Amino acid sequence: MERIKLDRHFVTDVLRAALLALLISIAAIIAFAFIFKALELGGTALKIGNEIIKLLSIFIGTFFGIRVIKQGVIKGAFIGALFLLFSLLIMKVFSAESDGPVFTALNVATSLLFGTASGVFAVNFKRR
Repeated sequence: MERIKLDRHFVTDVLRAALLALLISIAAIIAFAFIFKALELGGTALKIGNEIIKLLSIFIGTFFGIRVIKQGVIKGAFIGALFLLFSLLIMKVFSAESDGPVFTALNVATSLLFGTASGVFAVNFKRR
């Protein structure tokens, strides 16, 4: 079994992709907030919209953030985890509630699984 090398390219790929996913997510959430307010949608639409934004952000950030085309599974899992960590930190900073954001097992699972799948897709379908 081959050990994973955490070289400079691995770390920069993961950080670049996670930050790109976070920026995409912030922009999409702001746009969705305006749409949500204008159409006066219900709470279920808000939850579904937030999940779709999270998944698309992770996918786009992973696809465009990975430059070195190898170790897609590991990079994708790290990208999903870092995206979740960064987004929870930002929600904690801007949240007026005292208990902060909800850190659920489903949230962790979807971030890791979709990050992993996105990493596999990015490595296998990008041009070399």
